Amino acid sequence: MPSIEKRGTNSWRLIVEDGYDASGKRVQRRKTIRIDDEQLLKTKRRLQDYLNMELAKFQQEVESGQYIRPGRMTFAAFVEEWKKNYADQHLGAFTRRTYMAFIETHLIPEFGHMELHKIKTMHIVSFMTKLRTPEGRKDGRPGPLATNTVLNIYKALKSILDAATKWHVIASNPMAGIDRPSPDKQEKKRIRAKKHNYTRAESELLITALHEEPEHWRMYYLGVLLGGFRRGEMLGIEWPQVDFERAGLHVTKQISLDEQGNAVEAELKTEESEAFVPMPRWYMDSLAQYKKTWNQERLLAGSDWNGGDKQYLFHSGYGDKLYPGTPSLHWRRFLDKHDLPRIRLHDLRHTTAMLLREDGADLKSIQERLRHTRLATTADIYTHESETVSRETADRLEKLNPFPTRSQTP
Repeated sequence: MPSIEKRGTNSWRLIVEDGYDASGKRVQRRKTIRIDDEQLLKTKRRLQDYLNMELAKFQQEVESGQYIRPGRMTFAAFVEEWKKNYADQHLGAFTRRTYMAFIETHLIPEFGHMELHKIKTMHIVSFMTKLRTPEGRKDGRPGPLATNTVLNIYKALKSILDAATKWHVIASNPMAGIDRPSPDKQEKKRIRAKKHNYTRAESELLITALHEEPEHWRMYYLGVLLGGFRRGEMLGIEWPQVDFERAGLHVTKQISLDEQGNAVEAELKTEESEAFVPMPRWYMDSLAQYKKTWNQERLLAGSDWNGGDKQYLFHSGYGDKLYPGTPSLHWRRFLDKHDLPRIRLHDLRHTTAMLLREDGADLKSIQERLRHTRLATTADIYTHESETVSRETADRLEKLNPFPTRSQTP
């Protein structure tokens, strides 16, 4: 029979029977809850209703097999529950793969043997501090981990302990009070010094150099630059998503990696990522010509064509999806071949925004083109580093010159 016991001033123990053990002894599951709501504590009827509701929920958890006994469960054991009941249900395959890699290399060695309720905030503080030192590396390379890597480890740990708290496996979350990792001054300086996009002149050189490349690579990189697409989004486009009449591309999916590292079709990063993206008509004209080449190659492939019914614009040579890392590898070789400044393939997306910004496009228009969920994201990432925009801003102050007849500084 389920029951409720008063434990302390503001705490109660819920008791639910859960069958019998091997010796025939009745098994009881217990969970202690604490109530800090003063109004609820003052009203006897409301308090009893609340306790009965919590007891019913607890009983349902036990009877459905969803109850996880707290106290003795180790971090490593709970990770399996977290993956099955949260990560597999709510995280994309690529994110799961990233998180699991950091869990196995950093979190399990640090916390795996510990019982969940024994992990304290100071344990995590010390761990996060260690990640900022060379000791925190697991790959033998020199120097501390990059902030982005530390951030991913932090997010994986927080997701696990958030779930443990929400599911009442632990009474309080030891992540409370742990600041989200951010770059220090020196790293911020290095990030600012690193090139994140091409100027207009460099973009023109890039487009010229692309005309010396095979047609499929030229159309791929031009598409990324002109459309502001993410790498996997461009790989996921098939001919039915190409709208020649409206002159644009429908973005509906992306090519990503599953947990085993295989190329797979996946959902887009956000709901806003799914959209129709208008493209320059000269690009669409080139795409129409490329489609003729594509069709000819498919006919020549004959029985070797392994793409089935798929019609990826950019494929492995015989119709199948490209591995997501392939365009990035070719991109680096292409830049070296043409002696172009080194930027990441993703930085072409940054370049899209900067070119539009320099040409007078407002932030809202840029947000819509890049399909960001929040305008603040666009503002934070794409409103710096443009010498053209900075120069135009300064020139607006020329009208304050008290000596307009004097010659300007050369």
